[in-house]
Amino acid sequence: MKRGLLAGCALFAAFHVSAQEDDRGVPRDLIEQRIEAAAENLGDDSDVDLTTLFDVLTDRYTDPIDLNHTSAEELNTLGLLTDVQIGALFDHIHRDGPLLSIYELQTINAWDARTIELVRPFVTVREREQGARAGFKEILRNLTQEVTIRSQVNVEERRGFQDRTNLFGREYADPDGDPLADAGDPAVRDSLRANNKVYLGSPYKLYLRYRARYRNNLSFGFTAEKDEGEEFFRGSQPNGFDFYSAHLFIRDLGRVKAIALGDYQAQFGLGLTYWSGLAFSSKSSYSLNIKRNASGLLPYTSVNENLFNRGAGITVEPVRHVEVTAFWSRNTLDANSVAVSDTAGAETPEITFSSFQEDGFHRTNNELAKKDALVAQTFGGHIAYRRTHFQIGVTGAHVGFDATLNKDVKPYNQFEFQGDGNTTLGADFTYLYRNASFFGEVARSDNGGIGLNVGTLIALDRRVSLALLYRDYQRDFHGLYSVGFAEGSNPWNERGLYTGLEIRASRAWVFNCYFDQFTFPWLRYQVDAPTSGYEALGQLNWSPSKKVSLYVRMRHEDKGYNTELPEQGIDAIVRRVQNNYRFNASYKVSDAIGLRTRVEVVDFKRGDAPLDHGFLIYQDLVHRPLHSIWEITLRAALFNTTSYDARVYAYENDLIGVFSIPPYYGRGMRWYAMLRLTPLRRVDLWLRYGAWIYNGQDRISSGLQEISGPMKSDVKVQVRVRF
Repeated sequence: MKRGLLAGCALFAAFHVSAQEDDRGVPRDLIEQRIEAAAENLGDDSDVDLTTLFDVLTDRYTDPIDLNHTSAEELNTLGLLTDVQIGALFDHIHRDGPLLSIYELQTINAWDARTIELVRPFVTVREREQGARAGFKEILRNLTQEVTIRSQVNVEERRGFQDRTNLFGREYADPDGDPLADAGDPAVRDSLRANNKVYLGSPYKLYLRYRARYRNNLSFGFTAEKDEGEEFFRGSQPNGFDFYSAHLFIRDLGRVKAIALGDYQAQFGLGLTYWSGLAFSSKSSYSLNIKRNASGLLPYTSVNENLFNRGAGITVEPVRHVEVTAFWSRNTLDANSVAVSDTAGAETPEITFSSFQEDGFHRTNNELAKKDALVAQTFGGHIAYRRTHFQIGVTGAHVGFDATLNKDVKPYNQFEFQGDGNTTLGADFTYLYRNASFFGEVARSDNGGIGLNVGTLIALDRRVSLALLYRDYQRDFHGLYSVGFAEGSNPWNERGLYTGLEIRASRAWVFNCYFDQFTFPWLRYQVDAPTSGYEALGQLNWSPSKKVSLYVRMRHEDKGYNTELPEQGIDAIVRRVQNNYRFNASYKVSDAIGLRTRVEVVDFKRGDAPLDHGFLIYQDLVHRPLHSIWEITLRAALFNTTSYDARVYAYENDLIGVFSIPPYYGRGMRWYAMLRLTPLRRVDLWLRYGAWIYNGQDRISSGLQEISGPMKSDVKVQVRVRF
């Protein structure tokens, strides 16, 4: 992807990789803008799992890419460069010879000072290429290993833990004053658990990870996680954690370019035919961010229980410029409403399910009944022919389930996938001509549905760049593993044209804007007619010095939705209009102290309903004393929204490897404090406390997540040891 939308999510954390290394020169405010831009379209996932992205940038921070001996595919893993910039780099080296210094990048027309500053921590210039192969002793001597342990717990007790007292001596009390069952009675407690009235496990969220790595050639390790409310070494979880993951990944063994065993990701083309792993909406204030650059096979180190392959994959280069990838996966998935029915004349009964369950929670008997209810087997491959300025690829993938997806068919979803298997075939290309990059992908599912992406990125001159992308996804396109550029949550039933512009007036002034116009030819969820809409954004950045950075942003969105007013028959379609206005400022008081201020206002209107408003203001203080074993981050925020529709998202500093972008809604205050200690050279400790205080509320959340009272807070602790 362009200019670091995905990579930006990992970049900020990657700069923390080694406490003994000086990382205070990194433009963290710019990185945080990229993180937030990526996550603002994720919905209500306040704790986003971006571990894989974090690992990619961490690896490159400790093992920089040699610009004199690299490829477009390797540079694309950074997510910070456009195809035009990469092509200009290779043209410069071909014409003038290898780079002598990193500062020589300033002489390349497509490389502006802002890009050079951002990419510099992850690249280097060497006269000779490092050997890809290494002996066993070399690997052992330079193997980097890391163990991370993390725990999180809520201070206030939730309804789901009413049968116990928490770590802080607190018990749940019903906000209405209703008496609770006597959970001290074993029979009552067993009844509560059997009837899904309480969680089966403890309130602690636990995480454990071990990873070993040698440069970019070898990676192996395992990850384990237990969510809040899940059992641990008892009951439904006799083996401890609810989720385990392990991987072995090897790169560059002669013509064998990659070997993946265990858990891995496979990403090809523009993501329209096959892409396993987390991906984001591509619209953000980084308006050139329209192309998703695939990484092929990657090790999987995250804890999302659905977005990965489990099996084996291999990439080989049988002849020069040609790469062939084959992969196979067998994974278990959670599913809803699994049913077994006898079919007349059939030797075996038919097993059906109504939908996929993707939250990964297994805290009650109901949730446990959905766990691993479905087996998915996937196999496929990709063939790519690559030259410096041209690339073409063909991808094919088949996924089969041991049960049949049988949805409750409604008018809006009648063309969506149903059945026990799907095959998708596609072709992609990238062509670089002078200062322009052209790219596209077309995919076809086995029912005949077609999906298409085609776009261009043009450097009009060194200061102005233009991005265009057209997409056309038929209503019956079944891309079960597709993450193509789309306004909707999935790439089907949509046509649109995106236009983005970036103007780098000077090193201090940068203006980004985009206009995206789209139509939905068929019905959608909560939309009982074909509709159209558009979205526009403009952002002006001013960075007069390395100490000061400000930007102002306006975003406008207009789409058709069903009315919320009482109607008989088919709901009327009304316009849903939202405006966001933001001012953001960052200031370095000194080398050790930084301040960040934000004010954001939201207006939301749906048809003739009253106008809703949202407001957020926060102040951050970041204190990182030079040559000190500690640093601290503080935030105080005030927010006021008249409805959930007018919520405001904001990135929060969190533990390394954790990315939090919660929605601020209601009326109240938010604050948190995070302390990082490095008592020993290879040992880091993080402590974080955060609280939400709501005005005029006697409860927070609902169901088993309900908290009695106006306050919700949590404590997080993490230890990392490197050796």
